[in-house]
Amino acid sequence: MSTETAVTGPVIDQDPTIAVGSRVLPSRYFLAPLAGYTHLAFRRVIRELGGVGLATTDLVQASTLLSGRKKALELIETSPEDRPLSIQIFSGRVHELVEAAAWLADHGFEGIDINMGCPMAKVNSQGGGARLMCDTDGACETVSRVVAAVDVPVTVKMRLGWDRDQLTAPALARAFEQEGVAAITIHGRTRSQGFTGEVDHEGIRQTVEAVESIPVVGNGDVRSPGDAFAMRRSTGCAAVAIGRGAMLDPWLFVRIGRELAGEPSDWNPNVDAQIAFLKRHFALMVQQHQEYSCILFRKFAAWYGVRLGIPEDLEDRLRRFESYEEFDSIVDQVRQRHGTRQGEIATALIKVPNGPVERW
Repeated sequence: MSTETAVTGPVIDQDPTIAVGSRVLPSRYFLAPLAGYTHLAFRRVIRELGGVGLATTDLVQASTLLSGRKKALELIETSPEDRPLSIQIFSGRVHELVEAAAWLADHGFEGIDINMGCPMAKVNSQGGGARLMCDTDGACETVSRVVAAVDVPVTVKMRLGWDRDQLTAPALARAFEQEGVAAITIHGRTRSQGFTGEVDHEGIRQTVEAVESIPVVGNGDVRSPGDAFAMRRSTGCAAVAIGRGAMLDPWLFVRIGRELAGEPSDWNPNVDAQIAFLKRHFALMVQQHQEYSCILFRKFAAWYGVRLGIPEDLEDRLRRFESYEEFDSIVDQVRQRHGTRQGEIATALIKVPNGPVERW
């Protein structure tokens, strides 16, 4: 059901702001958490373009946060410009989630998101991610205890269910609202689907209808303003969270804002703006990770190639570069050869995890 729909003018709510518990967010279009991608540098560079109502971190294992592991602390690293922000945590152990949430609240973080949607086997095997949806009583106890432990809004991100025979999202959303959850984000696929098949707007709509008043945020396969508006219209969701679509097109939130303002959303940033974005993202990554940024940045090349006009051979070099000087050289060549790319399908779309999710 995730097909692009031409939409003119505002959709559903005229008010662009949305309340999630005690937080009032400036836009109903959020940057969704993506494991391995939504680190501080990416969040900052997307926010600088404008239009993001809320960003959520890459999922953080509660036990590693509590033990002070370097990776966990890097995942929650933030800055004054990185607001509003929620921290997403996961664990199969209730006490770890409770303690991690309390630690985050004590350290000034303003929103906690519990992950019940990750389909990865290494997360599910520990009882976290989508596996939590298989035990409704346990999931409710988990949510209740986390909510009781903090004085900041607690949200949950989940899928429709484990598989088509266990579509537990509507019942869980209703129960979570009773336990005090401030909002639910629902990815319109089951765990068994992984990232295959179409997003089920009907399943999201049923989750929306199951709650009384808290916002439900739709998520999955939003790659254009039309996709975002179609999701809101067909499901009734109060907001939309965008993950992979924001990497395919960093200006997606800007396009949404333009269309809501009655301006053409097919506008494109000029070459200088595209090159500046590429350089800014890398510079922000270097601020946080220094030389290791050369490795971390490689994975973005496959997402950025088409939208930033990077020729295929230079995209390949971006996936392998090893120094700041090499990055600068590649960017100079991208500037000279911008627009010569023939393909229109991002390399990353071919590389999204596929096949049986048990093998991921």
